[in-house]
Amino acid sequence: MIKEFDQLLCIGCGVCETVCPADVIRISTTTGKAIAAYKGDCWTCYNCELDCPVGAIKVAPFRRHRPPMSFSLDESLSMRVSQ
Repeated sequence: MIKEFDQLLCIGCGVCETVCPADVIRISTTTGKAIAAYKGDCWTCYNCELDCPVGAIKVAPFRRHRPPMSFSLDESLSMRVSQ
């Protein structure tokens, strides 16, 4: 789960909003900075924390697992190799 957005560091670039697969993050229309609009939906994937150019986001581990994928990575890779 998203633990913190450091509003002093956040530059409002929107990278976190773009990389969030769960659509949790928004850029506030009042402050122009990132907020967790749907904090409970966070997958704890760390994309926002890893991609934030200024390190303004901290994610707390072990919120919940990502939803299951519709295919396995091994199957996907083997299909590409066999083609």
